[in-house]
Amino acid sequence: MKNTWILFRKEMMGYFFSPIAYIVGVCFLLVMGSGFYMISDLLTRQPSEFSASYWFFNWPISWFAILIMIPIVTMRLFADEKRTGTIETLMTAPVRDWEYVLAKFAGGFIFYLMLWAPTLLYLFVLRHFSSDTTPIDWGSMLGSYLGIFLIGMLLVSMGCMASACTRNQIIAAILGFAMGCSLFYGGFYFYINAAEATRDFFEYFSMLDHMQKLSRGVLEWERAVFYLTSSFFFLFVTHRIVQARQWKN
Repeated sequence: MKNTWILFRKEMMGYFFSPIAYIVGVCFLLVMGSGFYMISDLLTRQPSEFSASYWFFNWPISWFAILIMIPIVTMRLFADEKRTGTIETLMTAPVRDWEYVLAKFAGGFIFYLMLWAPTLLYLFVLRHFSSDTTPIDWGSMLGSYLGIFLIGMLLVSMGCMASACTRNQIIAAILGFAMGCSLFYGGFYFYINAAEATRDFFEYFSMLDHMQKLSRGVLEWERAVFYLTSSFFFLFVTHRIVQARQWKN
């Protein structure tokens, strides 16, 4: 694990010594802050049976930010190494392929979580300036951030695979975005299909349905298993792509 830690630190330094990381962070927080303001204004005018955290995490703007932001965060992970040729040095170093892949994934995933960390303040700000004295629904809040964790883990692993497939960062971002959108919008078939058996199948893959349930504090363990196993699958494919390149060289 020492090699993984060293590569992880290198990856995080690559984020914070790059202007792209700060641009992505500022844009993400501006978008999420705008969404939070609109939700606050809407709930002030028209009270809802659902909590502010429910609307915040199921707001279309939030999904748009997630689907756009993660491919941008992950596009450079492997593609940039291929473009600059540094992957050739790493392939000859005493580093296992799985350590390399795990460090790349961990770097992208931790940076993703760091972008979400400031949003923890939003609901406390709302509570401080709101006249509503209802206690914070911790179940809803924790479930929402668990959903952010699980969905982000899956999308980052998909982004890793997309980046490992090419040396062009733009192509990696487009491929990662297309994969994420396909999974997200494919889940909508759950809402429009009348056949119960098919609905149950697509419900299992519906990220929107999962987030809605988690935002109400409802945790279904089979959904967590889906995200864990799917993330492992995409990382396994990424590992095989890296191995194939090493064999080719």
